Amino acid sequence: MFRNLQIEWMKIKNYRVFQVFSLLYLLGIVILIYIVYRVYIAVMGEMSATMGGNSDGRDFFNLFSSGNIFYTVGFWSSLLLYLPGMVIINLFINEANFKTHRQNIIDGWKRETFIFTKIGLIVCFSLAITLMNLIAVITLSNIIDVSPDYTLGLKVLCFIFLQAMVYLMFALALATFFRRSGIAIIVFFIYGIIFELLLAGIIWYFFPKSSMPYFLPLQVADALTPVKLFGNLYAYSPSEIALVLGAVFFIALYIYLAVRKYKYDDL
Repeated sequence: MFRNLQIEWMKIKNYRVFQVFSLLYLLGIVILIYIVYRVYIAVMGEMSATMGGNSDGRDFFNLFSSGNIFYTVGFWSSLLLYLPGMVIINLFINEANFKTHRQNIIDGWKRETFIFTKIGLIVCFSLAITLMNLIAVITLSNIIDVSPDYTLGLKVLCFIFLQAMVYLMFALALATFFRRSGIAIIVFFIYGIIFELLLAGIIWYFFPKSSMPYFLPLQVADALTPVKLFGNLYAYSPSEIALVLGAVFFIALYIYLAVRKYKYDDL
């Protein structure tokens, strides 16, 4: 597997889309979180001044406290997971379109070897995303002078890893089924940004106390890194163990679907 991943790295290291999106993701996390922090502090300052208090911004909801900064960074950085998801879709579909994946089969790879190598690449991507989140937390904590709780942070980083795996494996499953990057990317965005939220809203409208929306294909991972400001929205949230098991289930499901589709599909 390590040798196969080295081959994958040789394929993508000079791939311009991979380079650009990786840089955008890392910079995007830091910039997005810092913008959120500045806007949040400014709003808190205005609220305090309106109520006759000190006009200086204060972290009233402790979103950037030592215990919550990992959750806050994880929540906002999850909005950028569509960038590495697009990279995964493009990498897989480009090989299918240009038939370069056939060369691996000619060289003696089994079909399962090829698709499991892609899954191994996703694991590496997810580890890199987790590391980028840690870098973002360290950078932001130095800027705003906060000492993160790294004991709690280790747990949250594991959640971020699972979240990245869910998103990227979902992207790979879409790529194996659609084989057209444009269609797969559109479905990836529309489902994650619009359709799943609508579905969750419909369920909550008819069943206000239902925990079912937390077990939707992407929401099951998103619910692991909630923003504490929106705590009331998570009143009926399942336990973290249940959410972790749900995320692992969907990861396994996407792996099964991707492997089965690629194994029996026409090359």
